[in-house]
Amino acid sequence: MKWGRRSIGCFAGGVLLVMATAGFAQQLPQAARVWSVGPLTEGEPATSVSFGPDGIPVIGAKVDSQTGSAFAATRSVVLADDRVVIGFTVSEPGAKQVYKLLSLDVATAEIKDSRVFEDFGVRAIFATNDAHVVVAGNRLLRLTAELADDGDLDYQATGHTAARVQNMAPDGSTLGDATNPGFALIDARTLKVTELTADPAVDTSVSRRGFVTDNVRWNRDYPGDSSFITYTDSAGRHVIYHGKCGGRPQFLTDDLVLEQGCKGALIVDSTGKLVRTLPVTGAFSFAGVSRNGRRFALQVVSSAGMRLVKHESFVVYSVGSGEAIAEIVPEELAVQQSWTAFSEDGSMFVVGSPLKLTLYRLP
Repeated sequence: MKWGRRSIGCFAGGVLLVMATAGFAQQLPQAARVWSVGPLTEGEPATSVSFGPDGIPVIGAKVDSQTGSAFAATRSVVLADDRVVIGFTVSEPGAKQVYKLLSLDVATAEIKDSRVFEDFGVRAIFATNDAHVVVAGNRLLRLTAELADDGDLDYQATGHTAARVQNMAPDGSTLGDATNPGFALIDARTLKVTELTADPAVDTSVSRRGFVTDNVRWNRDYPGDSSFITYTDSAGRHVIYHGKCGGRPQFLTDDLVLEQGCKGALIVDSTGKLVRTLPVTGAFSFAGVSRNGRRFALQVVSSAGMRLVKHESFVVYSVGSGEAIAEIVPEELAVQQSWTAFSEDGSMFVVGSPLKLTLYRLP
């Protein structure tokens, strides 16, 4: 097997297998709970459906935890400096929905500041590498951890008729902007825009230098494969993974990419070299990475049905060694994936939803 940007295979046989204990073969150290708080909102009504032993559906009312999207799970809560900031939708009188931000003291969980946005089309919030929060909506807002304005980018002013910011580099330095067509990188401190490519692009993750996607097909070069990771930087477009399994690739650092669509979690570098495979029992998905690039987390679900998670846990790994460090079971069950975020140094991990938010200190 050859290695390189255009020659990485499906890694059959567990090449460079790292037997990380994902909390399944043996007990992992438990994280220490710092605090739990909630509900932070009155919640929105929702309908739950389950099936009894005779197969007849049982329909009941419940409060919507807003944890029904893996996309929102890593874009709805952040740790910035000495604050935990969480964003969620609420209904005002007249059934009008608005987006609300709360800034909580990281030591006490006391709500210190709040902001409400109307008709802003918020898609995500991110923590920067200088203790700020970026709100991505109809335009970009840069806020302090206390939710005060500290910058504003109007997409139209950049000369683009369309824009979509949905990813930030793991180190909190750079945002990705799919300008349809084209792609740009945005400095998270200055909001300065740098054009990267004029080609149409759909990013799944972004680094300081470029972005990755799983929707560019290389079937002509690799007719036997169905899944690909394509990396685009200033040097152009490169395939760094191809195989028969795959999902949404995510940067862990500028040079390491997580492929989460196979039975095990694959980590490849930006040249296409397989770094390691992490065997995971159950369905899993990306759940965040610390800004210092040392730790990342996976959500692991042992069983699910009708979009309702039956058992959810989060396994924290070392980026450098691939070893599992801790396992966390949320206090409230998510619909699909609980919201999560690391502190910058990876020592703390927040899990939950607007109904119940819990901060843990990791071993």
